[in-house]
Amino acid sequence: MLDTMIKLFALIFTAAVAENTIFGRALVTRKMLFPTGREDVFIFSGLITTLVIATGVLCYFVDVLFLYPEGYSVTVRALCYIVLLAVVHTLLVLEVAKQSGPEFQQIKNVMVMAGYNAAVLGTILICSINRYALAERIAYFIGTGVGVTMSLVLIQVGSDNIAMSRVPRAFRGLPISLIYIGILSLAIYGLVGHQLAF
Repeated sequence: MLDTMIKLFALIFTAAVAENTIFGRALVTRKMLFPTGREDVFIFSGLITTLVIATGVLCYFVDVLFLYPEGYSVTVRALCYIVLLAVVHTLLVLEVAKQSGPEFQQIKNVMVMAGYNAAVLGTILICSINRYALAERIAYFIGTGVGVTMSLVLIQVGSDNIAMSRVPRAFRGLPISLIYIGILSLAIYGLVGHQLAF
């Protein structure tokens, strides 16, 4: 029991820090890197975590019941995961569309970015290729959500600090942001090493 708990916490830590989807694996889109505020960061991270867990659990059962026994390739599995992700995302969009109020309007604005990005699909594929069990996958998905949240908060804080600094004209905007993200990525790379499981 204790060994299982340690293994699950190790997976959460691995997904959050060592194999961080943004800094370690570069599964990120440009719009993810520039959230408009702290609320958007937490809404976005919560949506990614929700989508990864919901879609990932469905993908696990599809893997175990259909894809693994038939020996389908990674390409076929990825296409199946994309379809499942689209279904879960559509159901979530329809559920949020029923709600009203300013907080739900903010969720609607962030939802498209959260649904269709490489972080969700990449995390599910990593778990599928490594053939994680259900508990291991859920731990990895939670770790991914924690890692995305930490990364986006770091990027938001850095952007705030850069905005208050005197940056040379040639480096303003995207160039200084990419330099900052590159330095963070190298720092994390230096702390955890360069050997990823996948």
